[in-house]
Amino acid sequence: MHTKKIIIYIGISVLVGIASNFFHERSHWLVTELFGYETTFTLNTSQVIDQTIQLSRIERLLTDFAGPLFTIFQAVVFYLILCERKYILLYPFLFYPFTLRFGAAIANVFQPNDEGRISLDLGLPLYTIFLFVVGFLFVLIVRISKKYHYSFLFNFLTFLLTASIVILISYLDAKFHLKIV
Repeated sequence: MHTKKIIIYIGISVLVGIASNFFHERSHWLVTELFGYETTFTLNTSQVIDQTIQLSRIERLLTDFAGPLFTIFQAVVFYLILCERKYILLYPFLFYPFTLRFGAAIANVFQPNDEGRISLDLGLPLYTIFLFVVGFLFVLIVRISKKYHYSFLFNFLTFLLTASIVILISYLDAKFHLKIV
């Protein structure tokens, strides 16, 4: 890639990260609001405003599932687009969901989130649902990479870029509480 295209690729990746996190958390927010709870969200969290409220098991499952469902949907849509047309600047839309869910799996070490809570609510080991989600997203990346001969180095650099964006968004959200609603 030429320098200009690399800068554009990085810029698109940053915008993809912000938009992906926004819609992932917005999905959690929307489901909780549909259940009738006043909810807030940032670029990295969504929660009921009244912390004394306990969601029912089914409400928790559906709310927890909403974010990853959007993330999977995003990846599938861009996988299908990329299957039809080689357009490298759309690749972050496919790759970022993998990195986002991979990062969430690592964060489970500190506190269960999304797929981790779903697994526990279903009586499964903590990483069960993560393995399916991350595995599925990884397969999409591998298939597109094989189709267009994207190298291991290119994918590794894209992973480092998207992981940096995930970490930066998480850090900025934790430090500044970037409340959206």
